[in-house]
Amino acid sequence: MNHFNTPGLRRKQAPVKQISLTLMLLVLMTNLSFARVIKPNDAQDRQDILVVSGKRSSYYTLKDRSLVYAVKGPERLKIYSRAVMFKKTGGTQSYGFEFQINGTQPLQVNHKQSRSKGVKSPQHPNHYFTKPAKDYINIPAGVNELIIRPQKHTDPILLRVLKDRQTPRGRKRRVDALSEEAPVILILNSRRLSYYALREAQPLFVNLEGPANLEITSRLAFDPQMGLEEDYRLQILDNGKLVGTYYFTTNRSDQTTVESQQSVVPGKWRSCTVQLADQGLHEVKLRLLDEDRQVFIKLKQILGK
Repeated sequence: MNHFNTPGLRRKQAPVKQISLTLMLLVLMTNLSFARVIKPNDAQDRQDILVVSGKRSSYYTLKDRSLVYAVKGPERLKIYSRAVMFKKTGGTQSYGFEFQINGTQPLQVNHKQSRSKGVKSPQHPNHYFTKPAKDYINIPAGVNELIIRPQKHTDPILLRVLKDRQTPRGRKRRVDALSEEAPVILILNSRRLSYYALREAQPLFVNLEGPANLEITSRLAFDPQMGLEEDYRLQILDNGKLVGTYYFTTNRSDQTTVESQQSVVPGKWRSCTVQLADQGLHEVKLRLLDEDRQVFIKLKQILGK
């Protein structure tokens, strides 16, 4: 019922300026609620709606051709991916894709996920889907082109790209990791900075009482044979459950050195924040996914909301 036009009902009308301001606020709130989702260039042709725990979410199909996104940075993106399963039987499915930013070296992504029991597609009611894998990538400043390419001869994959949540703010407190090795000392402008060494065969562990926010600062160790710019991947697990895979690109720092490794040059720092929302003890595991590489790690808990 439209109360403004109903005869016999007296209602004080809002001033025109107030109505306009209200409409502007409603539009702004609506835009903010959807601001995290990033659509590919041909979104309408590739869209697939999934119902996850009763909520409708837009995904986009990756199969025979790439998904292309225009992204304004700096930004951190979270990529949800699910493989399509055509049979209800089968516990897990392997799948992969690659992404490329501004024509740089493509990065390969591979996952193995189990089937999700609570996901439906109104468009494809006979299809089943895996649980989502989560990948995080950093986008540099300016307008960027992100291309996500399918692997050859692969079943369809559904992707959902979002802007990652804003990093929590607050006072920071150093967190010690469980490591059998002594910390590595990095020298920056005469300051001695303590980091942990992380290798593929030697993961790091840290215990925190939740809820908590853990900031992970990383620097790639550049050996002499490495190029000017290199990639590396960190995988984070919380109580054995995979939180996500973080992809970083960095170059050599011209201000930092390693005290005990004269031939190694630290990369410029890259960071991410892991939100541990549940109450209780969290055992966080950090894994380096790249062979024959080393990354220096510093851990801090962000105190506050």
